[in-house]
Amino acid sequence: MLRLFYVILASVFVWASFSCGGKEAEQEEASAHFQKGIIFEEENKFDSAAVCYLSAIGSLNPNKPSNFEALGSYYNRIALLLFKSEINDEAEKMFREAIVFNSRLLDKGPLSESYRGLWKCFCVDNTESLDTTVLKTVELIPYIQDKEELYKTKNALAYYFLISGDYHSAMKYSAEIESLFPDSVSFYKNCLVKGSIFYAEGNIDSAIAYTKKAICSSYIYTRVSAYENMYAMTGDSAYYDLFRTLNDSISGMMKPAKVNSAFYGKLINNMNAEYSRKIHDRTLFSIFGTAIIVVLIGVFLFFFFRKRAKQSHLTDTDGLPRAHSVEMEKKGESLQREIVDQIKEITTIKNKRFKKSAIFKQTLEHIDGGAVFLPISLRNTLFESLKAEYALLYQLLTTYFSFSDEEFYFFCLSSLGLNTKESAACRSVSLSAIRVLRKRVNDKMRKYITTEALFESIKL
Repeated sequence: MLRLFYVILASVFVWASFSCGGKEAEQEEASAHFQKGIIFEEENKFDSAAVCYLSAIGSLNPNKPSNFEALGSYYNRIALLLFKSEINDEAEKMFREAIVFNSRLLDKGPLSESYRGLWKCFCVDNTESLDTTVLKTVELIPYIQDKEELYKTKNALAYYFLISGDYHSAMKYSAEIESLFPDSVSFYKNCLVKGSIFYAEGNIDSAIAYTKKAICSSYIYTRVSAYENMYAMTGDSAYYDLFRTLNDSISGMMKPAKVNSAFYGKLINNMNAEYSRKIHDRTLFSIFGTAIIVVLIGVFLFFFFRKRAKQSHLTDTDGLPRAHSVEMEKKGESLQREIVDQIKEITTIKNKRFKKSAIFKQTLEHIDGGAVFLPISLRNTLFESLKAEYALLYQLLTTYFSFSDEEFYFFCLSSLGLNTKESAACRSVSLSAIRVLRKRVNDKMRKYITTEALFESIKL
């Protein structure tokens, strides 16, 4: 009987130790996944980063208050990654998940970051929830402890009120952040916003002074906007030339890697299935642990747990997910053929319609066989028209071939029958730049379409 008591006591001790140790283990595992994700993201390996961030989230129990801060941080990070990859619907979902956990923290800095992320998504999608989100951000300001987040929040509010026409509120928030000592990138962004506010109010001298400060930024997107604003304020063509040069440089840059939307969707499904399995396992473990304490049947529980451990080992061994390895294999010829057929079908149908459009006819008349460059306003209008008309093609090319906007633009121009000289006129670049762009487009398609006949049918 005494031996039975020791067996029961040892079982209870082991169960309690495992429970406490399990909490620390899951947090360490989650942190390790998250740190790997940051490294992958810095290396522009966004698919790998997404896997790590989702693994970090899946490692933590969302019902434990001690995990709320980490979960809020992880959801914010992957939401921003998805926003950079232009997967706005999923980014919005992740920011909302982050809000669930960050709203329970005393420091409202992480919650403010989540609302700023939602605000970015709404700005891109032009949704009606934009104003509501901004007002929620305003209410958080007294509770934000981190100065960097406070600076970013107030700078975002200054920009929001600027585009809303409320220049008084815009200047109020812009003035409040001058004493917060931001990093140089954020500082010059604020100079750009403040210059725009002064310009909108009619104070040209102050507008020019602050916009000239923004030109000193090391961030190319801030500089190009500053040059554009300086041209609008002064009419000096030198600023327009600098703006055009930088803008063309941005257009010619290879875009950073993006999370593949199709891959991410499958990853989410796999993670949900794995998470459900973990919850099921945790529930079973709690039931067994309670049974040890309440029932106190010692020897019987010993044999039961030994048998259960064997079954669990077999289940884990037999149930390892193989879908991931299958989905990451090189796509077969049938899928390649399906993609090529879709590209041909879309271009055939859309080309007939777009060639009849006013913007296309106006473009051909203006470039006159490639003799005249397309002005920037007409060039932007043409691009937006192509992106709207060929939306399905855009999704297809960016998903499977990782096309940039510039590469998509050129692909459309070529499919519409424009030659090298005419394409160069449409983009206001040299013939050699178009030749380099054509090679880059073909190389990207060649990496995926490995069947020679299929590749030749869509080669530019």
